[in-house]
Amino acid sequence: MGDAPDAADEALTVVHRILDRLTSRGDDAAAFEIARAQFSASVRASWPANLSMVAAAIDRALADTKLALSDDERRELRRAADVLRAVPHP
Repeated sequence: MGDAPDAADEALTVVHRILDRLTSRGDDAAAFEIARAQFSASVRASWPANLSMVAAAIDRALADTKLALSDDERRELRRAADVLRAVPHP
């Protein structure tokens, strides 16, 4: 797997940081959807295959134009989703 676990950990750290920001802004529904996918990915035996669920939840949040994300936060989340999608799995 090479550097994939480290890259995934870094991407999940970014996701967690932005979840905290979303929650502090009152965007609880979007934060909850991403957090639920992240939790599912962390507890299921099929990790890292479930990381794509987190990426899909991020994609849905990014598509929500009403969500108060800065351009930098959108870029960070988009990069995190790309990394999570790219993690190889058997």
